[in-house]
Amino acid sequence: MDCLCETGQDVFQVDPSLLARLAGPGSGWRDHALPCRDGSMHFRIGRIGPGISLTRSDCRLRGDYRSRIDHGGAIGVLAFGLSGISLFGCGDAAPHHTVRAGDVWLFRLDDAPITRVTPAQERAGMLAVKFDLDRVGEALVGAGLDRMPGGTRAVRLGRSEAGTNRLRPLLDNGLTSPLDRLMAESTALGMLAHWLAPLVTAASTAGGTMGDGTLGDGERRGLARVADLLLSNLCHPPSLERLAETAGMSHARLNRCFRKAYGQTVFAWLRDRRLERAEHCLRSGGQSVTEIAFLCGFSSSSHFASAFRERHGCSPAEFRRRC
Repeated sequence: MDCLCETGQDVFQVDPSLLARLAGPGSGWRDHALPCRDGSMHFRIGRIGPGISLTRSDCRLRGDYRSRIDHGGAIGVLAFGLSGISLFGCGDAAPHHTVRAGDVWLFRLDDAPITRVTPAQERAGMLAVKFDLDRVGEALVGAGLDRMPGGTRAVRLGRSEAGTNRLRPLLDNGLTSPLDRLMAESTALGMLAHWLAPLVTAASTAGGTMGDGTLGDGERRGLARVADLLLSNLCHPPSLERLAETAGMSHARLNRCFRKAYGQTVFAWLRDRRLERAEHCLRSGGQSVTEIAFLCGFSSSSHFASAFRERHGCSPAEFRRRC
């Protein structure tokens, strides 16, 4: 393995051929240690089945570490933050998507590499579940994550408060027998479906009008960037000024385009997405109504209950009992 030094940082370059060698030809997990001048960088790769693999990383660093991975094909990455923080950049963009412990992100990489910067810290761990888009591309499109010019999408799907417990069926699976791998494949696809479900609801209620020809290509790309940014920050959304800057248009034009595409203003759309994610959390169980309120971006449980009752005609607790 080569380790390059650039402006004081370690840069580990992974191309498709090296990635294939690291994964190996057989079943089970393969353990690797990357060259690291200021600490340690360990990771495991497990091949589940056709078009699905796992990568678990564990870093202990006294200095920042940078790696750049070119998968050589179109993939989706479901990323779970296990500890610490890491920053990711898709394509040529500087790393600015911050994955913290408990965060769940989805990266769509059609024709672009991904860069990871892990700052100096006691420990940073992640699990990446990688899917070939040949297998899951239709599901991503159904969730509103279709291909955009530049070939990348990045959306923060939410938080997994259970930590590694819900990931144990993957982390503790030896992947040695066909049955092991079949169970891991079922678990991985189930996890992807679980985290995409709120986005599928959002895409269906939006009506799909962005492709009706009333908006220009630049406007559609701008709105997709805004939607991704809002979905990634349900709890702490950017200001309208920041959103307009992201879309490359004025505040007034952004709201006009949003109304054309979705039939509502930016923040009315955001409120509906918060409620849809709350519905999903209520059905899934495991969290209190107060926890769900704050996880979905509501300022208080009473504010959440009022908005929920207005939409459903019942309280969140009543909705959960009916489910």
